[in-house]
Amino acid sequence: MPFQLTDSYFPETLVRGTQLMLPKDVSAPGGLLVSIGHPQAGIVDESQIRMPTKEESSRLGLPTGTPVAAHMHTGLGKGRKPLRVMVTIAPGGRHTLVYELDTT
Repeated sequence: MPFQLTDSYFPETLVRGTQLMLPKDVSAPGGLLVSIGHPQAGIVDESQIRMPTKEESSRLGLPTGTPVAAHMHTGLGKGRKPLRVMVTIAPGGRHTLVYELDTT
């Protein structure tokens, strides 16, 4: 049973001809975008707690009434151009979200 659902979306013009077009999980040392020459210059994170869709509930095997955290992580390039959007759906009873920021 899946622990969470995560999908990433990239502009096709950015990833055409790279390993990111393969229909499988892909990873790269130092990060996917760095590996194709597009390092992130910024990140925007958005989180929402909501009830799951029927498909999410079914895929995650959730009991009725279980909320999910929907987290959208947008990686930005130069000029704040979106390079990647990663959407994660995490069941409320299986996760603790921790945010740590260095303020120095």
